[in-house]
Amino acid sequence: MVIIFGTTNERKIEDLRNVVKGFNLDLDIRSLTDIGWDLGDILENGSTLEENSLIKATAIYNFCKDNNISYPILTDDAGLFVESLNGEPGIYTARYAEEELLQNSSLPKYEGVNKLLRNLNGITNRNAYYKCVVTCMFQDGTYFQEFGISEGEIVENIVEPLRKPYFYSVFKLLNINKTFNLLSEEELKSTYRYSAFNKVLTKLNCK
Repeated sequence: MVIIFGTTNERKIEDLRNVVKGFNLDLDIRSLTDIGWDLGDILENGSTLEENSLIKATAIYNFCKDNNISYPILTDDAGLFVESLNGEPGIYTARYAEEELLQNSSLPKYEGVNKLLRNLNGITNRNAYYKCVVTCMFQDGTYFQEFGISEGEIVENIVEPLRKPYFYSVFKLLNINKTFNLLSEEELKSTYRYSAFNKVLTKLNCK
């Protein structure tokens, strides 16, 4: 069975392939690059992760329909939600410091992390959670959504190594005294993104 995963991000694609291996499913994961996607970035103008994930799925579905491609489509959207900041950065996690970076090109690419730490300076409640929403859309346009959540807190300083996704360097998982960027591959398999994909693939396996 072929499934289109709506991304060009190689790390995300590898994550999904690892989940598929864990389920021992006969699935061929194809990226947007594999299907010849040439429409650039999809405008994610929804107000929730659920809406943005569906927006992406619908755009890819329409592209596939126009190009006689007929496979199920998976899309995801994820974000970091901080309780004391009213859910920021939330759906804007990937572009949390977009305005600052446009105004000052000398700022580091991880300026969003610096901004988050500044906004939390002096605040004792640092509770936060990561959430991922996955949409699975079929060839007839019907779809379902699943989500995964990892609860934790924001630490006071960046923990090295600092690499994408940058917020992993300041998010510590509940009951585990390590930031996300220090988790092993096995430990990551119980976190939010894997959880959401696990639920989706479980349903697909039943179809």
